[in-house]
Amino acid sequence: MKLHQMRYIAAVAAHGSIRAAARALQVTQAAVTQGMRELEADCQLALFTRHSGGIGLTPAGRDLVQHAQRILEQMHQAEQDLARHRDAGAPQRLSIGITPWVAQTLLARVLPPFRAEMPHVQLELYDGFSALAYPKLREGSLDLMIGRIAAPDEMLGLQSTPLFTYEATVMARAGHARAGATSIHELLGEDWVLNFGPGGEKELMDQLFTQHGAAVPRHHIHLAQSASLMLTLVQKTDMLTFCPWPLAETASLRGSMVALQLREQFAPRTVGIIRRSNETPSLAAQRFLAHFAAQVQASVESDDAELRRVFYSVEMAPGVHAAGA
Repeated sequence: MKLHQMRYIAAVAAHGSIRAAARALQVTQAAVTQGMRELEADCQLALFTRHSGGIGLTPAGRDLVQHAQRILEQMHQAEQDLARHRDAGAPQRLSIGITPWVAQTLLARVLPPFRAEMPHVQLELYDGFSALAYPKLREGSLDLMIGRIAAPDEMLGLQSTPLFTYEATVMARAGHARAGATSIHELLGEDWVLNFGPGGEKELMDQLFTQHGAAVPRHHIHLAQSASLMLTLVQKTDMLTFCPWPLAETASLRGSMVALQLREQFAPRTVGIIRRSNETPSLAAQRFLAHFAAQVQASVESDDAELRRVFYSVEMAPGVHAAGA
């Protein structure tokens, strides 16, 4: 049995006729017909049944197709693995979006070991909101996102692996007149600067206001498309925001922003690795994620006071560990 015969029989089984199989494989019908005749002769078994509607498979043919499909999948995987080795030393670009609190706590720890292993990879890093990253992932301008996993209708065409769950909270600048507020109802007259994607506004408004019996203060809500812009406005003005609790524990914000102690409870959110569905990550992406996972584990177990403050407010997703995150 030869590899081209395995391709032919798998294509005939998938398409139901020699003509359609030849068209899919971009070869002649004569080549497929000859290959199938030789295969039957070599096997000394009838593999096909011919009828007016096309071609079918005998029980022996169906068994052989299953083997052929596994062989072809193994060959495809081998070709991909070898391609990664060929490309390992070639200049590459890896584009990654990282949610702000993860970027501020872990990114500087991940880059040195990754760069030492893969000096030929040029990194393009985006510190921003997940909602803005989803379209970039779909169109291919981002390879990976380490950020918030959204509702299913926002994640079309994407797949995710959960890493952490965390609580989100209302935040204000230190010294804000409403810093002592205990309910969302006390904050409806304040200006808010928030971020949400086209499909995420209703979910956010429900989470912040509606589910707590508060009317959405639409004339006080402003949209920021940059994490640094949003945080700067909160630090420099009386605007409020809604963001991850771990962000308040990072060195750059601790002391300048405060999390309000409200009696309302907000649903936890999940940070994960997000990428395009049904696409195998490049070798560079795989190695970045491996180094990231190792730093996650090291940070959780660290005695560093800053990391302990951040990860105190974070819960690891089930099954996350250094080898498999």
